[in-house]
Amino acid sequence: MSGSERVVMFDIDGGLADLSAFTHLLSGESEGGRRQAWQRFFDHVGRAAVIEPGRDLVEAAAGLGLVVVYSTTRPVSCAEQTRSWLGDNGFPSGRALLCRSRGDVRPAVEVKVGHCRAVGSWLSGFVDDEPDTVEALRSGGVRAHAFDELSGLRVGELKAVLAAAGGPGAWTGNGTSRRERQRGTPHHRQGRVAQGSP
Repeated sequence: MSGSERVVMFDIDGGLADLSAFTHLLSGESEGGRRQAWQRFFDHVGRAAVIEPGRDLVEAAAGLGLVVVYSTTRPVSCAEQTRSWLGDNGFPSGRALLCRSRGDVRPAVEVKVGHCRAVGSWLSGFVDDEPDTVEALRSGGVRAHAFDELSGLRVGELKAVLAAAGGPGAWTGNGTSRRERQRGTPHHRQGRVAQGSP
């Protein structure tokens, strides 16, 4: 990425994709256990309904010249199906799709923090549907926003929130600015994430 590019990362499930029609696959005592129940659920990611305000928001961000990156806590085995779903449903092509690595059992918010670290100082904002995740990311120094906060903003307002915020060097992943880090705040090591270009 060039020094002037600004990345806005969008969480997929709950903000862009609605998989609620398949959540019954996760409830109760399922044959084969929890792992197989999740696998059956993830087999349906290509059939998710589009959340229109979320797609509108991604289109608006891309129209502002921001670099779109997609984040999901779906396992990396769902990456190809997820890329196809995004393309088939008219989402702007993103620079990358970040997924949960094989064997990664961390809570979703920790996976998302790892995705933010992977993007590093280019990250201008992270957009998520879960208020607790937004708050946790903000506490860690990420300029996080809820889909609901941004939906319905006019283009100028959206630009002020997303494009004007951050920029290279604004976020270090440990809640401090680059200047504060240079004064002696320890730098956290970047986490490993699965990445693939859509």
